[in-house]
Amino acid sequence: MISIRLNENIEKQLKEVAEFEGVSISDYVRDLITEKLEDMYDLKVAEQAHKDYVKSGKKTYTFDEVFK
Repeated sequence: MISIRLNENIEKQLKEVAEFEGVSISDYVRDLITEKLEDMYDLKVAEQAHKDYVKSGKKTYTFDEVFK
């Protein structure tokens, strides 16, 4: 279990959005955290894959080079 302190404005917004979504505040916060963690993990994996690709000596192209 984790406890967090929120200012009144954020707490109010959180309650409103959770209610709008039809879920409990706990479920909504859990989903937000899970989504953020997955995004962060995906970004780290992609960054490492890019580093490994560049380190392998393979040719890379900039965005502009690709769309010329």
